[in-house]
Amino acid sequence: MSHSKTALVTGGTRGIGYGIAEELAAAGYDLVLGYQKNLERAQSARAYLEGTYKVRVFVVEGTTEEEATVDAYFSCIDDNFGGKLNALVHNAGAYWGGIAPGKPDANGSWFQGWEAYEYYQGMYPKCFIRLVEKAVTRMEDERGYIVAVSSPGCNNSQSPHANYMMPGISKSSMEYLVRHYAKQLAPRRITCNVIIPGFAKTEAWDPMLKSFGEDRVDGVVKSYGMKRWSDPREYGGVVAFLCSEKAAFVTGVTLPVDGGFHLGK
Repeated sequence: MSHSKTALVTGGTRGIGYGIAEELAAAGYDLVLGYQKNLERAQSARAYLEGTYKVRVFVVEGTTEEEATVDAYFSCIDDNFGGKLNALVHNAGAYWGGIAPGKPDANGSWFQGWEAYEYYQGMYPKCFIRLVEKAVTRMEDERGYIVAVSSPGCNNSQSPHANYMMPGISKSSMEYLVRHYAKQLAPRRITCNVIIPGFAKTEAWDPMLKSFGEDRVDGVVKSYGMKRWSDPREYGGVVAFLCSEKAAFVTGVTLPVDGGFHLGK
C-alpha cells in the first residue's frame, strides 16, 4: 500500500511522546509507535489517532535498551510501509528501577552503580545509534528528519542537576551524537536535531513527584519562566515543524522548549 510519509516515535503512546505522535498525525504522518508495556493504552492511542486523523498507526512493544526492540520497529516499517521512513523521533525514557534518583548514597555519591549506568546508556545513546543507523538506510535524500528528546541540565545551557547524574550523562552523549549525525547527514540533506522539554505533568513525572513531593515540584515549576506546566502537544508542534520541509535548513540544533526555564530565575 502506498503512503505519503511515515514516522517512528519511541515511547509514542503516552505523555510527551503521544503529544508528538498526535501532532505528526495531524500533519499527515503514518506512525509506528513504540511502547514499553501498557498494551491497553497503546491500543487506545492507536484507535484514537487512526479515527481522528485518518492515518495508519502501528504499535510495537519492547524496551528501548534491547536491540531486539529496535529490530522490531524496523520490521514493522519494512512489512507495512515498504521499508520507507521519513521521520525518526527518539523520545522513550524511564527511571532505573522505576524510581527517580533522589538522594546521594552514604558516601555522598550520586552514582547509582554500573548496572544503572548500562541501563541508561542502553536506553539513550546506544538505542539512538541503533535507530539512526537503521533509519538512514530507509530515508530518501532531502526527505529525512531525526529528532532526539533530551532533558534540562544535559548541556551547557544550564547547570548540571546532581540528582540526574546517571540519566543525564547518557542524554548528554545522545546530544553529542546528534551533532555528529547532523554533520554526517548534511550532504544528504537529512536533518538531525534535539529538543529539551521543560515541565510536562505526565506520568513520567510521577516518580519525581513521589520523591520530592508535589507541592515542592509545583513550586519549582512556578518559579521559572512562564511559571506553568506545559502540554505535551506543545512539544509535538515543535517536533512536527522539525519534521517538515519548513525546517529543512535546521540541523544540529539543541532547542529548549521550556517556557524560559533555561533562562533561570
